[in-house]
Amino acid sequence: MSTTGSTPAHQAPAPPGEDPRGVPRTRRGGNVQSMLLSMAVILGLVAVVVWALPRPGSIQQPPADVAGTAAGAGAGLPFTPPVPTGLEGWTPTSAEVNRSTDGVTTWHVGYRTDEGEYVALEVARDATAAWQRAQTGGGAADGTLEVDGRQWERLLQEDRGRRSLLRTQDGLTVIAVGQAGYPVLAELARATEAGWAAAGAEWGAPAP
Repeated sequence: MSTTGSTPAHQAPAPPGEDPRGVPRTRRGGNVQSMLLSMAVILGLVAVVVWALPRPGSIQQPPADVAGTAAGAGAGLPFTPPVPTGLEGWTPTSAEVNRSTDGVTTWHVGYRTDEGEYVALEVARDATAAWQRAQTGGGAADGTLEVDGRQWERLLQEDRGRRSLLRTQDGLTVIAVGQAGYPVLAELARATEAGWAAAGAEWGAPAP
């Protein structure tokens, strides 16, 4: 008399890897291998899709609103913040008032030129020697340059190829600085004075 569910006496025990009905069991190693192969295929497809997607060349930031920032900052400055004019093809990247070295209040405007060079305008009243060194990167004297009848000091930070044009008049210091040639910085200096002339402010004097 046999018990239900027991192996018949005439049937030999199933060999390893096979169930009692003679069907091979799926090996765990085979499962892992199949899973890894599937993941590799999926990752390969994802890589192809990502590679095929179009990419923007660069993230474009909107131009800085120099005129709007100057209008809002003018009342809190002891000079008229210049809004340079005539810089065709140049893109303003920043415009702000900040407290720089020695606590000197500074009007800063940054630009990317039509040649892709970055230059900046720094304007301050009662600037200190330390402030001047900070803005020019400690540039050494490199002669002078005449811009529309005015003499500007040339300063060169040779190890970084950083050039500056500096002029101080009536207690107000203007610096055009960047890794561009002096002729490019002269354009910024000229545009700064043109901006003041358009606002009726001679060399940064408060507009009437």
